[in-house]
Order: sequence, then C-alpha cells, then structure tokens
Amino acid sequence: MKKLRVLFLTRKWAPAIGGMEVYSMELSEELSHSVDLTVRALSGNKDGSPPGIARLIYFLFSSLFFLWRTRRNFDVVHFGDFALFSLAWWHAKFAPSKTRIITVHGLDLIFGNRSGWKSILYSQFVSWAIQRQALVDYFLANSHYTSTLCSELKLHKVAVIPLGIRSKKNLPVPSTKSFKQERYILFLGRLVPRKGASWFSKNVLPALPNDVKFYVAGKSWDDTEAEILKKDPRVNLMGYVTGDRLPSLISESEMLVMPNITNPDKTDAEGFGLVALEGPAHGVPCVASSIEGLQDAVRPSETGFLVTAEDTDAWVTQINQILKWNKEERESFGLKAKEYLFTYFSWSRVANDTLIVYQKSLDQKGDA
Repeated sequence: MKKLRVLFLTRKWAPAIGGMEVYSMELSEELSHSVDLTVRALSGNKDGSPPGIARLIYFLFSSLFFLWRTRRNFDVVHFGDFALFSLAWWHAKFAPSKTRIITVHGLDLIFGNRSGWKSILYSQFVSWAIQRQALVDYFLANSHYTSTLCSELKLHKVAVIPLGIRSKKNLPVPSTKSFKQERYILFLGRLVPRKGASWFSKNVLPALPNDVKFYVAGKSWDDTEAEILKKDPRVNLMGYVTGDRLPSLISESEMLVMPNITNPDKTDAEGFGLVALEGPAHGVPCVASSIEGLQDAVRPSETGFLVTAEDTDAWVTQINQILKWNKEERESFGLKAKEYLFTYFSWSRVANDTLIVYQKSLDQKGDA
C-alpha cells in the first residue's frame, strides 16, 4: 500500500529550546515511521534562542515558493503552529483539493493580547485568519485548555491531541536518599512570573521543613523574578541545565513542581506543559497548579498531583504528604507513574492520533 505523502512545515526547531520545538522534532520522528514525510524547518540559534526576524521572513517567503513548486507532491501539508496560517492560505490558492492541518499550542492564539506593535499586528492577523479558517481541514489542539481558546476565537474543526514524551523506561526509579544528602524540590522551566517560581519561594517554601531546598533550573526571561529567587538562601538558582545533567537532577529530587499562577489578561499561558511529564518519566511525582494545559499534562494520583493555583495551604499540605513517603511508597509511585506515562503519553500515541486526523480529513474530502 502506498504511503501517505506528508509535508511538515515548522518554524520551531533545534537548537532552539521550547515545547513547540520538542513537538516538531518528536512528532516528525514518529510520523516518519508511518508516512512518506518531508520536513521543512527553520532551525533556531546555537544558544537555544529562536531565529531572528530576518531569518523568519526569509523562511516564510522561501516556503511560499516551496509550497507552489511542490503543490502536487503531498497529500497532507501539516503546519506546525497557527502563526503559519498565511502559508496555509497561500497553499489553498493553488492546491485547494489538498489537506491542510494546523497545530495550535496556546500562546500562538493569544500572543495578540500582549502590548506592543507586534502584538497589535498579530491580533489583526488572527482575526484575518479566523475569517478564512475553512481553508484548513483541522486544527490540532495540544490540550483541552487550548481547545477552549479555539472555541473562544470561534475556531471550528478542532481535535485535541495531548502531547507526549520519549520513552525513558530504562531509567532507575529513585530510592530514598540518606540523611546526609540534601533534599530538594525541583523547578524546571523559563523564569517568568506566571510560572510561579518566586511565588513558591515566598509562600510555600518557608512553611516546609528547613532542610528542604528549592532548586530552580531554567533560563531567566525576567530579571525581577530572578532577583527575588537570588535573595532566598534556600533557593539554588542553577540557570540553564544541559541535557546530560538533567536525568540525575530530576531523579534525585523529592518532586518536580509547576506552581503556575493565574494570568487573567491571557497574555501568556501553559498550553500543555511538557515539563510535567519529565518528573514521572524519572519516577518522580509532579505537583502542578490545576490550571490551563497542566490539567491534561498531570494525571492526579497517576503521574502527580494537581493543586489549586496560589493556594498556599493546599500546596504545603500536598508537598508535606509526599515528603513523608517512605522508600516503598516512593518506589511504588515511581514505577506506576512511569508505566502510566509511557502507555498514555508516548509520542507514538501522538503520531497515531495525528494520523487518524489526517485520514479523517482525506476521507471527508473524498466524500465531498
């Protein structure tokens, strides 16, 4: 049987670092096992930052020509995020019978809520795109929260496909550490106010046992957030931690926390929260705020625990319960969490769900 011919087009790729980059690379790898896949990607900078505006503009215009030149080559064209809608619109001009899919991540829908001329222009772009959404066969939302954002914008034909994680089944389950070793709670991610690291250090950490430290690993995107954390003697501000150090950093922690705080103006959001999968992948529970995409990323009592955002007492209670686990309880949770994670949060499942949407779209076009 002839393989489906798919073009995956994305502006998010390594060495840039972020959830959208992980999505593009992991999904592409898994899809390549099942379809005849061509990837056209804009790679990031060596320091992990996204490419500059000049490279982005060149990528967009060169992709216009590429789409025209290959208009008969692919059955499905999958665009990596909503910001590429203009390319989907262009593709529909000369290949109306082909299938077009766009993945939406959350921030790519609400970036226009921010201040500044870029956000104003993007807001106008989103309005323009929504009026032409019929040119796209399906929008793939990475969580039910992102699907809700789609509904608020009146986007139709949305399929929810939660994200995944690469298998780490061979990693050991962390055992209880000796009293001579330092106990720490781990935060992974960008240092921005909405991710709640400084809120945690000011409100939750003081109410925890004095021997428990707070390790914060991630690139600082907000100087105020970093300064608050630097002043706390129980906080170890580690900066960006390279991949080869991450496994031991996670597996030796007491737990991973994602204490995100609410953002009423919706200028930023956790579309899914891939970091939430890293803890259970290493046999460590993730404790996260019960908001936005984290409600899909954490399965209560299976891979971690959801706690009401900014509820200090609830956070302290949940964390203290985990800190009191004995060796058997910790190992039991770790084994079950990893088994659950690699059953329901694998990238092969994400790819299979994506293929189902591809085929559904093709079938609907065939019936039209």
